[in-house]
Amino acid sequence: MANPHTSSLQPLKTAAVLSTVMLIAAGCAEDRGSGGSGGGGPSVDYGASKEEYAAALADMEPVTLTLQSTAPKGAATGRRFEEYAAAVEEWSDGKITFEIVFSNAIAPANEVDDALADGRLDIGSVMPSLEPAEFPANNVMWDVSFVGRQTPVDGLLQWHGAILETAAQEDALYEEFEARGMKLLLPAFHSGAIAYSCTSERADLDSLKGATIASQSRVQNGQVEALGMQPSTVNYAEMFESLERGVVDCALGTFTVAALNGYIPSAPYFVVDPEVGFGNAGGSIAISLATWESLPLAAQQLLYDRLDVLLQANYESTWDNIADSLTQVEENDGAVLPLAKDAREALAAYNEQALAEAANNSALPDSEAFVTALEQALEEWTAKVEQTAPGLDVGYDEFLEWHAAGYPDLQSYFDQLWSDAMQQRRPGSEA
Repeated sequence: MANPHTSSLQPLKTAAVLSTVMLIAAGCAEDRGSGGSGGGGPSVDYGASKEEYAAALADMEPVTLTLQSTAPKGAATGRRFEEYAAAVEEWSDGKITFEIVFSNAIAPANEVDDALADGRLDIGSVMPSLEPAEFPANNVMWDVSFVGRQTPVDGLLQWHGAILETAAQEDALYEEFEARGMKLLLPAFHSGAIAYSCTSERADLDSLKGATIASQSRVQNGQVEALGMQPSTVNYAEMFESLERGVVDCALGTFTVAALNGYIPSAPYFVVDPEVGFGNAGGSIAISLATWESLPLAAQQLLYDRLDVLLQANYESTWDNIADSLTQVEENDGAVLPLAKDAREALAAYNEQALAEAANNSALPDSEAFVTALEQALEEWTAKVEQTAPGLDVGYDEFLEWHAAGYPDLQSYFDQLWSDAMQQRRPGSEA
């Protein structure tokens, strides 16, 4: 049976999903009331129609939620938030509306959690990797975010399926957010595999030795050091100038980061291996706990169920940005290469060590079980992606042709994702 949550995805575009998610949370602040237990009223089954949601919310007092977008209004990377907000407004029959705040105007990325807790925002994108001391349990997950295939289409779907299914089984991730005044809606998302781009071709250990590279996290620093490189702390806004002036030889980031920061002409030689990856610093979607507890159950269910729109937009915006980047690579006579055999083996060895360290991390009640479950889920989601959305094993060399043919139908994929992962934490049916 068609899932109404995903059947509305096709009219919605790529990047707006994430913007919307944050919008929802932000607007509730003004109408949250005393922050009681909430969650009362009728329940709506997963897969319900818009009419059924409207009926369940007919007696709800209208609320406006403040949602923060990381991007300027109308920007590609912000469409995800805007589309999510639009979907919730439509499905609630206007009972839930949003005030979207653009370009992190209320709180920078490392302070969104504080803004959700103190009521300045209702919904936002939290980045636990920026605050490892405050989110030790969630950083066990982010420390192994390099897992899975690094391919642009099936790899993106596999990673989200496996991570979300594994996270849904781990109470500590959710409890850590609640202890800080937030309700965790979506434990993890990212915008594609991490690649490094350089001013010249550097895919083997000899060429990488001694090269300086802009990296963003402890895990990334260890990974590039395992390749013989020298990590340098350069934020995304400074990458263009740093590469232009020769402060660094390479930069580590997604194709989205490369395209948006405009440094591809200076560093058009990309390396991303299809099987061995670098640590990723994605985000989580959370809502103010006080806001959440003030909402009736059907409203909570709607905010949760429409996360499929956010994810769809996230995937599509990622693919759009990869296409933009690859076009720029071609225009600047660059290349996209896999790691050479010796470099691949060195990175794989470091990643195995990082997995072992995560399995021994005391931040989770049983970190070893978490890592084992994640590795098993990755294997299973390789098959699930092929079964629900076949023919998506696309490499970077053929990506532009694939992208030009249009987005794939992900209806069956989302049905599987909700059945195996998201359903476990759906309001009214938490594990």
